Amino acid sequence: MNYKKPSKVQATVLPLLLGERPMNLICQSQTGTGKTAAFSIAMIHRVDPNIPFPQALCIAPTRELARQIVSYTNQIAQFMYEIETGLAIPGSVPKGGRLNAHILVGTPGTVQDFLRRKVIDTTHLKILVMDEADFLLDQQGLGDQAIRVKRAMPSDVQVLLFSATFSDKVEKPIKFYTESALCLLLE
Repeated sequence: MNYKKPSKVQATVLPLLLGERPMNLICQSQTGTGKTAAFSIAMIHRVDPNIPFPQALCIAPTRELARQIVSYTNQIAQFMYEIETGLAIPGSVPKGGRLNAHILVGTPGTVQDFLRRKVIDTTHLKILVMDEADFLLDQQGLGDQAIRVKRAMPSDVQVLLFSATFSDKVEKPIKFYTESALCLLLE
């Protein structure tokens, strides 16, 4: 992908996310600083391709962003043929179907619905990422959906919140999401 060296965000967060004891993380950094690559690499790293169930879940505020994240993750993992990605957006699963891709990216309402209907099995989930977390947690309805998604996760799931900004309004939901999280403000 023609990366020569990691961005400041990637150089800072990847050692924390890929270590033996992965940690919860809240990362605020401007748009275009490499956040998507950082959390995509973390998701790919946590996947065991021998387990045919979802192991990483990323929540994005829009379908378009979810599609972009899947596309970008596929580019990074392009030579790791055994890793599968999938979209958890409206219309992505036939009636009665299940999502078994290793890495899933979806919107909060659809993910919440899929969890309720057992379309997504959370048993093997290791990592939950929220991209544009400030927007997800601040918007009417989206914040409630995102909290319900978090409640459906295994208790030991690693939680990563990435955003360009965090407003004061999202302080309480952030605390719910990330116990003992490391908070980083990067330029």
